[in-house]
Amino acid sequence: MAYSFQPYINYLGVHLVLTGFFDLFPFLLVPKFLDTFLFPLDSLLRAISVTGTIALFDNPNMSPTFRSMNTPFGHLLLGALASASGGISLSTFSLFSPEWRFSTPPILNAGLWASADVWGGALAALLFDMSTHSQAFTLPTLDPSTLGKAYFPINLIPGDLFRLFLQPSLLSSTGKGSDFHLLVSTPLPIQHGKALAAIALMAVFGSRAVYTHWLPRVQIDSRKLKTTAKKNQ
Repeated sequence: MAYSFQPYINYLGVHLVLTGFFDLFPFLLVPKFLDTFLFPLDSLLRAISVTGTIALFDNPNMSPTFRSMNTPFGHLLLGALASASGGISLSTFSLFSPEWRFSTPPILNAGLWASADVWGGALAALLFDMSTHSQAFTLPTLDPSTLGKAYFPINLIPGDLFRLFLQPSLLSSTGKGSDFHLLVSTPLPIQHGKALAAIALMAVFGSRAVYTHWLPRVQIDSRKLKTTAKKNQ
């Protein structure tokens, strides 16, 4: 957000609209309703944040410190931070409470769906990069063992699996033979890449809403478990 004013417009506009809406209809301010009906909006905002952060590498005036993050791992990390850092900060410092206090960051003890904000953001960044042929995911070879540390974690993929998911570029950006890209040989337009990232986040957050609020839960009676344990002894 220090490099662009767009996130302020996106988040403040939605914040003001939803604040006014729930001020008129406070009975709708329940987690089940929010997670079920607002996950497309949430996904869209996070996708804009993720892809907007990745797109900053195209700015020629970007600082060298930030540009050093222009690696596969850097993109995944920035995608996770762009998607989840606000929520993690909110919970860690109890900013929703009048009395701020420091507590354990929720991501440290979160399960699969509770951490979806984090890995979902990394997934959105990955899909955006792969579909648009980002420089960070442009590979010079099909042999992962010859890739340096700058290509971590791609260089950890086994060779056979590595070659299975790579395609030679039809539009080589280096002019020295063919580049290789994950899954697609021709890049998608930037807007299509952003749409793909948003769709991925919608699938993740929609699945989380269904799992959290709508799937039946099996209630286990602790007394029956103790009785069964005694019988087994």
